[in-house]
Amino acid sequence: MTKHKAIETETHPIDEEITKLVAEDADESKQSIEEAAYYLGMQRKQYSHPGDELNDWLEAEKAVKANLD
Repeated sequence: MTKHKAIETETHPIDEEITKLVAEDADESKQSIEEAAYYLGMQRKQYSHPGDELNDWLEAEKAVKANLD
């Protein structure tokens, strides 16, 4: 029987920075979606438009993602 050594990988500082930036972008995106959904909901309620929080969230998510592209 042959024993295989586990491959050890080094984490490069640049990889760590990229991971950190991606996480920060995800947090910022989520915060942007939350804020946009809040304002969409406020506007919807102010004008008595039909809908619910889920649709506000989905609409906000679409708008934020469109701005990121």
